[in-house]
Amino acid sequence: MRGFALAVLAFAVALPAGARAQSAPKAASASHSYYTAAQASRGKEQYAQSCAKCHLANLKGAGTAPTLIGEDFLRDYFSVNDLYIKVSVTMPDDNVHGLSNDAYLNIISYLLQANGLPSGTEPLKGDIVAMKRMALLPRNPEMPATGGATDGYYTVAQAERGKGYFRGNCGMCHAADHNQPDKRDLIAPLGRGFVAGPVHIQINLESDESFARWRNVGSLFNKIRTSMPLVDGGALSTEAYADIAAYLLHEQGLPAGKEELKSDPETLMGYNIPERGFTSLFNGKDFTGWGFLLGSNCTPRPEGCGQTEPGTTFKVEKGIVVCSGTPVGYMYPPKKYLNFTLRLEYRFEPYPGMQSDDQYYGNSGYLIFMQEHRVFPDMIEVQGMNLEILDIRASRKSTVYTVDTEARKRAVLPVGQWNTVEIDSKNGQVWNYLNGVLVSHVSHHDYTDPGYIGFQSEGAKISWRNIRIKEE
Repeated sequence: MRGFALAVLAFAVALPAGARAQSAPKAASASHSYYTAAQASRGKEQYAQSCAKCHLANLKGAGTAPTLIGEDFLRDYFSVNDLYIKVSVTMPDDNVHGLSNDAYLNIISYLLQANGLPSGTEPLKGDIVAMKRMALLPRNPEMPATGGATDGYYTVAQAERGKGYFRGNCGMCHAADHNQPDKRDLIAPLGRGFVAGPVHIQINLESDESFARWRNVGSLFNKIRTSMPLVDGGALSTEAYADIAAYLLHEQGLPAGKEELKSDPETLMGYNIPERGFTSLFNGKDFTGWGFLLGSNCTPRPEGCGQTEPGTTFKVEKGIVVCSGTPVGYMYPPKKYLNFTLRLEYRFEPYPGMQSDDQYYGNSGYLIFMQEHRVFPDMIEVQGMNLEILDIRASRKSTVYTVDTEARKRAVLPVGQWNTVEIDSKNGQVWNYLNGVLVSHVSHHDYTDPGYIGFQSEGAKISWRNIRIKEE
């Protein structure tokens, strides 16, 4: 079973001071028993035959074969299932996947017994669903959960757990060549630019081949939960995948928060991983950092008639902003911008009985260069209407622009699907892209001062997610 050696690399996580100095976690409660004493006894004999030559009779390992006993070992696997997958699919080193299923279950039982997990009256069975519920250690070690960032997607404790699960389940492939310490190539890269060194993971952000290729936490989570580990993609416990994702986010430098990352792929699709140089404007959880103005022809209260709270018009649901479309108005980040790149995703919802996208007249827009808050002020509107997406509505006649309607038809995805928008404003011009295709171009405008950017509520339900911006 020498293959375990590659899995137990000493990946260091730069967690806050004191995070690793917590009291050691205890094994699973004695009220839970996963195997019988007789099963463990058989497993001890089979371990001696197939595993002890590398990991020794005392399970402490020799040479590159690591120890299979102790809390550090248990930290590498969330559940009995995850340990079972590792052993049954990759072991023994000289006879991979060559033992009977009963033999693997017996050996697992022996390892559980040796690590202090109690026996019971029911034997361990090859029931994947049941084994995924058999946690090896408590889920909530005593680690601080306060002081996290409001836009953090995971907790420090979760990243610490994920470090162990990554080591136990991913380290065989995502590790540097230990014979060449300076080599920066992965045996099997998780993603372009994801480079692992012998001590800690390094993320290359100097090129397009970066961690940000995943765009959001959901795409990263879906990648690892459906295809990793390579030996049996998608086989680990859901909790392990969520914790591993939290660890990867931590290594990427995204801040920890006060709530754990949940294993809800739909919600996670709204948790943005900003590209290099970009700043997230929406944190996927609440409206921190956003302002609102609602009411036709209104300016903000108390001087005007406009509502400055989101009310029922703007809501956050499962990681996305949902706009009802009524009353008219907009939401906006409080900072003003002139030269910028704005990226986002939007989606309209089809209505019952709609026979084609040509029958969907849903409306919205992206209002740029606003100098005052009014519904609606002097500005350029990059159209958000489904049938005229990224057309231009300009307050000033001096604005010069072109629209490629054929490009728009080719680029737009059906109503109900997520589309991407990119608005590039630079040096008196604006380029607008739909799903990577240039649809409209403002070749001249005379706005010279930074202005607010508004996301318009205008008569139809629309959703947004992954809103981020880069100042030029």
